[in-house]
Amino acid sequence: MSILGIDYWEKRVWLAIEIENIAMPLKIVERYKIIKELKKIIKEKNIKKIVIWEAFDLYWFDTKTLKKTRNFKEKLKEIFPDLEVFSVDERFTTKIIDNSKQKRDDLSAVLILETFLARQKK
Repeated sequence: MSILGIDYWEKRVWLAIEIENIAMPLKIVERYKIIKELKKIIKEKNIKKIVIWEAFDLYWFDTKTLKKTRNFKEKLKEIFPDLEVFSVDERFTTKIIDNSKQKRDDLSAVLILETFLARQKK
């Protein structure tokens, strides 16, 4: 069983996978292809949980992006009713990545998944 992390954006979706409690980048998918790709990945990787980010602003107010992400989350629950779908606050992942001097593309979904995994240990 694995967990899939999703960083959902306008044009692309970044994916990360958890294997033996380690989050690793998986791939980047064009947004219009994401459902088809998720169906394939979920089956191949035995995914049981999905973690998607929520983009609040600094003071916990909703953003335009948050509404899109929540709609996508609800769509995932409908399409994959057997999977658990969770959300994590990702307000600071971009700042963490910027400070690490690594590409955001490679790490955003990984940090979202790592945040979720760390909370599960508590």
